[in-house]
Order: sequence, then C-alpha cells, then structure tokens
Amino acid sequence: MRRTSAALAASATVFALLLSGCSDDTSTSSASATGASASSAAKPAGDAAQIVDSAKAGTFVVSFKSAFPKLAQGKSDTQISEILNQTCSELKSGKSEDAVINSVVSRAKNGSTEATKEEAAAIYQMAKLMCG
Repeated sequence: MRRTSAALAASATVFALLLSGCSDDTSTSSASATGASASSAAKPAGDAAQIVDSAKAGTFVVSFKSAFPKLAQGKSDTQISEILNQTCSELKSGKSEDAVINSVVSRAKNGSTEATKEEAAAIYQMAKLMCG
C-alpha cells in the first residue's frame, strides 16, 4: 500500500509539473537551442534517437527517484531517462498497455529489486504523460 501511495503521489507531481510548465512558446528559439544541447548531453551512447526532450526527461527522473527510491538507487539520471525513452518508444509503436507495463517491470529492475505491477503501472502512467 505504501508503494502504491508513493506511485500515485509521483503521478500527481508529474501532472502538476506538466500543468505548471504550460505556457506560450514566445521564447522557443533560445529554449530550443538550450534543449538541443542538453538533450545531446543527456543522450546515452548508442541511442538512435532521443524520444523525449530533456526537460520532460528531467521531470521524470526527479519523480522516479522520489517515488521509487529502491528502483532508482545506484542508477544514473541517464539510465532512468532511458526508462522513459524506451517506454515512449513502445507507446508510439502501438504496443498494448499490458505489454508496455510488462516491459517496464524488467526495464526498471535494479539488481534483485524488481518493480511490482503497481509500480510499473505508475511508471507507465508517468511516462504516458511525458510522451505526449
């Protein structure tokens, strides 16, 4: 129950951050230049394409670390943002929710600590918000 509450809190945090980040795009030229350099810096070696921009990936990383400390322990920000990128890639390819959640279980695994179905579903919901 405690993990589910943390997952729900993380989802609510992500949603609130998304809403607070919504504004008009009058400063897109400087933001896109900054985002491009940050995105390439956060891009892991061998990754064909960065699916999610660096601001959304950063929000996901912060939310993931606070909601799932055991799954995040010892993982770099890049490794956590890859969970988001791979999940978004699966969503965009049209995989079913159950298939994506099952992938998240293995993707979020940290050593012997595996994500529960509830945690994977919460991660899926967080990613779904970020992918759009």
